[in-house]
Formats: sequence, structure tokens, C-alpha cells
Amino acid sequence: MAGNIHLKQPGSRLMSIGPIALTILIAMSVAFWLGTKSIGIPFMGTEKLAHMTNKSEKIKLLEKLNNKLEHEVVLVQRSAKVELEAVEEMKKMLRDKDLELLKLNQELHFYRTLYTPNSDNSAVQVKVFNLHKDLVTNRFVYDLVLTSVPKKNEKAAGVIGLSVDGEQQGILKRLVFEDISEVTDVSLMYSFKYFQKISGSFSLPEDFEPSNIRVEVLQDKSREKPIVISYNWDEVYKGS
Repeated sequence: MAGNIHLKQPGSRLMSIGPIALTILIAMSVAFWLGTKSIGIPFMGTEKLAHMTNKSEKIKLLEKLNNKLEHEVVLVQRSAKVELEAVEEMKKMLRDKDLELLKLNQELHFYRTLYTPNSDNSAVQVKVFNLHKDLVTNRFVYDLVLTSVPKKNEKAAGVIGLSVDGEQQGILKRLVFEDISEVTDVSLMYSFKYFQKISGSFSLPEDFEPSNIRVEVLQDKSREKPIVISYNWDEVYKGS
């Protein structure tokens, strides 16, 4: 019986944990201490606060800790504000670039449609005609684009005539531009090398119902007949 009795030495249980377990315990202690330091909590300060008996000293220490935390909060808020402003500025730049790209694509499409391949581009042509109403002046505003590529490097020049066909009090009428516009026909003279945009406005009697608008282009020094194009009013009128 005596030979089966084993006596345990004090501390033998702790030694049985092994060096690996001891290493883990030490590492956890160090990690906890470093963690408190990284978040700005004074590890030794809180311990000191726990042993303080003087209330005024406790208040001073707490105020110091509070001021430190408030300062850190202000820094974080300021940093977040700067980052937010930078993001908003970047968004604005991207929107501006998108609008600029859209405008350039629209201009490119416009210039591509000015000239028709395999056609006589030397003749004056009406490429664009738009019509809308200005609610401020209560007048109809028109925009038209003329194109031409002169063969002898000369400018295309001439005059444009506008008229509106419609019905007034049951009678068919044609109102010429000189009668419905406040300006003379001098403003409808054109002179350009490749293309020209011409804009103007006119008004119609209240009892006049328009059906067509007629564009007549006469080129100087040309024996050819004027170019006459009639647009359906409902097709070119874009409203207000």
C-alpha cells in the first residue's frame, strides 16, 4: 500500500499547464494592456482613480479624461467632415464631366447631320427647323440652320422668306413674315461659308389657325429657282 502512495508537490498543478498555456496567458495580459492604451484609456490612471479618496482630485482627473475624449471626438468629426466634402466635390466633378460629355456628343451629332454623303453639298440646304412659343413675350420663336460647301471657296449668301399658311374666320390665308414680325426682312439675310444658324420670332392673330409654315431660300448670283420647303405646323411646333 505504501508503495502506491504519491505525494504532490505544491505548485505542481500550475507547472502541469505547460509552457504553451503560460505563454498564452502572458500574451493575453499584454494584449489587454496595449488595447487600453490604443483607445486612449489610461490604464494606470483608472487604477489610480480607484484608490483616490480625495473627491476634488477625482473630479480633476475625470475632467482631464473627459477633455481628452472630447478632443479626440472633435478630431474624428473634423476628419469625417473633410472626407465628406472631398466625396461631394468628386461627385460634382463627375456630374460636370458627364454634362460636358453629353454636350460634346450632341454637338458631334449635330455636325454629322449637317452634310449628306453622296449629295451636292454646294447647294444651300435647310437642315434644321424648330419652332416653339415664348410664354413671356407670347411670340413664336423659330430656329433654322442652313448649310453649304461652296466649290470656289466663296461664301453662300442670299435671303430667306418665311410665311405661315392657315385659316382665319373660315378663310384660307398666307401671312408673310414682314406682316407678322416686328423687324424688317434684312434680318433674314444670310451669308456663311459652311453653315449658319438663324433665329427670330413672330406673332399671329388670335383668330388665326396655322396649318403650315413655309421657308423660301433664295441664293444670290444664282439662276436657279428658290428652294421652298413647307413644314406641317403640328410637326415642327414644340409648344412652350
